Amino acid sequence: MEYTEAELIEYTNQAIEKISQGGSIEELAQFTYEKFQLPLIVADSGYRLIAYAGGEDIHDPYWQQIISSGEPTDHTIMKFYIDDGLMEAITGSNEALYIDWGVCVDYPQTSGPIYIDNNLEGFVSVLFLEEKRLDFSLKLNNLLRQFCGILMQSKNFRLTHAINPVKELLAQKFFDTEAYADVASLAGYLEIVQLQPNYCVVVLSEKNQDSLLFSRMKSQIVKESSNILYYEKEQKLYLLFHHLGEANLNPSFLSLISQCESYCGVSTVFDSLEQRESYIQQANLAHDTARLLNRSSQCTYYSESLSEAFLLHPLKEFRQENVVPEEMQNLFAYDRLHETELTKTLKIYLYLRNDINKTSSALHVHRNTLIYRLNKIRDLTEVEIDDPEVAWTFQLVFRVLELLE
Repeated sequence: MEYTEAELIEYTNQAIEKISQGGSIEELAQFTYEKFQLPLIVADSGYRLIAYAGGEDIHDPYWQQIISSGEPTDHTIMKFYIDDGLMEAITGSNEALYIDWGVCVDYPQTSGPIYIDNNLEGFVSVLFLEEKRLDFSLKLNNLLRQFCGILMQSKNFRLTHAINPVKELLAQKFFDTEAYADVASLAGYLEIVQLQPNYCVVVLSEKNQDSLLFSRMKSQIVKESSNILYYEKEQKLYLLFHHLGEANLNPSFLSLISQCESYCGVSTVFDSLEQRESYIQQANLAHDTARLLNRSSQCTYYSESLSEAFLLHPLKEFRQENVVPEEMQNLFAYDRLHETELTKTLKIYLYLRNDINKTSSALHVHRNTLIYRLNKIRDLTEVEIDDPEVAWTFQLVFRVLELLE
């Protein structure tokens, strides 16, 4: 069946009318398929399914994978879209392309990027089936790209997502520690998206669960922060900051948080992605602690809210490495390496309310020996153990460890 320019103009007018009446991308896709009988698929910038129209019998098995599961497999992304240059070709173009290599070698199609304010938001592909429909498919695809961009923007469907789809896919898998527990499973993506220490995980949510305010906050954060991976799930925004300077989180981000009605949980800074699950939990616990205490418009740091987290969350939820703060981990490690008893000394000292005489008697050591040990403990922990807040937190940690044992 041949399609004329007049039919394309008629379709354009009908599509614009449907958009103006508040239609969805799914409705636009179905209308387009019914009009021209050309299967089409719309995906976001991470190649996750947004809409499909074209019947049940799909010729392209990679489309079928996305339709059935909502996203492509890792193998498909790494082997075809990345290695064969499909992704680079599509994202490097400002219009729809004829694709007949890589994953599309047996299923030639037109594919085009969807941009909003120079940010890549997704892709449209049209399976034109017959060679004579190629030119028409390219024209139709370019119209669909524009229409989907309008709908995404007007519906606030997705705002300011990463221009690099690999970065988006890495973020999705980075924060999915159940399906991708091992960093080795992210290796292919990490080779393309270079992440550099120091790292920090942040979890954010809008205080009143306002989706519009949440999207605006997300848009501002992404616009002003180039050194992040970000992922949205259940009205929470997960951020991985990397290549942090000495000041850690940058002032513009902290200023934005102070202006937003949001809950913000921040992990400790770390230098290896191997333990990312622990730091994601830290940020989540700090965020949930902030929410339970109604502590909005500020960052709640896990390292500064550990005692509150213990009191507000079931202890069985804590990963073992998150029970002991970093300052005490240095102490434990020193004892293991040198076969000393500094941890025991600190525990008894705090239990006896920081009383040197009672502690030296309980440990059966000279007062000067105890003072030497306490100074060594201060050097290793880099905190003042006589500070009431520090003493309280450390005592609580010792009590938690006893309960968990």
